Amino acid sequence: MAMILASAARSAGAAESKADLLERMAREKFGNLSRAELLLVRSAPQRELQWAGPRDDPDDPTNDPLHAQSWGPERTIRAPLLAWLGSDPAAAPLVHPSGAGIKAARIVGPLDLSYLTVPFPLTLVRCSIADGIDISNAHIRAIDLRASATGPIVGNMARVDGDVSLTFGNYQQVLFYRATIGGSLDFSAARVQSPGSPAVAAIDSSIGGDAIFHQGFATNGIVDFRLARVGHALSFNHASFFGPQENGLVAERARIEGSLYWVAISLTPNTQLDLADARATDLWDDQSSWPVRGNLMLNGFEYEGFGDDSPADARSRLIWLRRQPRGFRAQPYAELARALTAAGETDDAIKVEIAQRVAQRRETGLGRLERAWNALLQYTIGYGFIPLRALWWITGFVALGTVLFQWGYTMRLVSPTEEAAYQSFMKSGTTPAHYPRFNAFVYSLENFLPVVDLHQGEYWRPNPYHGAHLNPELKKCPRGGVLLRWYLWVHILAGWILTPLLAAGLSGLIHVG
Repeated sequence: MAMILASAARSAGAAESKADLLERMAREKFGNLSRAELLLVRSAPQRELQWAGPRDDPDDPTNDPLHAQSWGPERTIRAPLLAWLGSDPAAAPLVHPSGAGIKAARIVGPLDLSYLTVPFPLTLVRCSIADGIDISNAHIRAIDLRASATGPIVGNMARVDGDVSLTFGNYQQVLFYRATIGGSLDFSAARVQSPGSPAVAAIDSSIGGDAIFHQGFATNGIVDFRLARVGHALSFNHASFFGPQENGLVAERARIEGSLYWVAISLTPNTQLDLADARATDLWDDQSSWPVRGNLMLNGFEYEGFGDDSPADARSRLIWLRRQPRGFRAQPYAELARALTAAGETDDAIKVEIAQRVAQRRETGLGRLERAWNALLQYTIGYGFIPLRALWWITGFVALGTVLFQWGYTMRLVSPTEEAAYQSFMKSGTTPAHYPRFNAFVYSLENFLPVVDLHQGEYWRPNPYHGAHLNPELKKCPRGGVLLRWYLWVHILAGWILTPLLAAGLSGLIHVG
């Protein structure tokens, strides 16, 4: 026990010696130190985050960095001193491996760590850094700016081994162009307000963990993740976009190894979601978070499926696709159909396949014949995905033909083709015993089905020359024979069209628009 106490005493003495040494070095370089600077320097060897304010209550209004203009000189820290502490070859080894930090202090001047190697994390909690931070091309262990208020943060080409925490604070433009962040990038409950876009930029960056925008994250600009690589999830959950300028997420060509969350989003008419050519394992979203039409870009977006609470039916997802800018794009339909098929929703996948071809007809410059052919395939065999739909048309034509031809026979508008039988039929309404009897159903079926001979068509034909002058009952339709002959031609043509389409659909030959 005595040995343990002695060891602890030696450790405490060593820490105190480092604190004294750091203080002496800081005074030699920067002169007199403020109370906050003294707290920062002396606590650095022990990794004690001291409060620069009069109280250590985070909810105390006197610790709100938005009101830092009222903080006295005792709470100020010169930015060069902080940079010196992290980069000076003599000072940095005296800092605890967990890094230097302070709470509720005002950093005066721009904090410039660009091109420096800082061998420990930087922690500034509830601090005011009005002139911003520059860590471009720097190498730093981690950055924690929780609940702080800062000017612009520039981290282009930076390398951060751990997490970057910008939670619960108020920040101006944050740039991490081509940066490498080994951990997560966390903006939970943060407010990022930029006079122009982007508000947050991680273009062509590499993030090993999650990129998190949760708990009321708010911005008036674009969050730009073009070409970014995210090791886990890119997540917007209960996030808010505001203001009249363009805002939203641009993740064009991003590679997200986990899920993409876009849930409970507060939108403006200028909020966009650009996922063109991006890739994620799955998509979690809700319909109320979809941007207005024209602000959703999905062309080239690849995903494996949808989250448990996300709309995953054809009706909802076709509304989703219609939020894209005007113009036909085949890939979003094909990707949606593939995802629904993978989830076992084959009926919904077929609806999407059909909707794709309908959109192609309506939104592309097809000629009249191409549009007519496209519409014919839709309504007859569902572009080959519902070939049995043609059976309903076939049944309808045959049934209608049966009714019309039976009526024509009763009115003697359908008459025998042989002269003797014709004369007998016109006089008495009967035919010789040897003559084939008329059957309206068989007649309709034979004339509809190509290359089918049921020995009705060659013996009976609608006669366009018979009318009301021969049958008083036809006074309301004096040209009934002519109309019935025209219908017969339509009936035959419909059979020649529908029957081959049915066969082609069943064989799988037709799956095009």
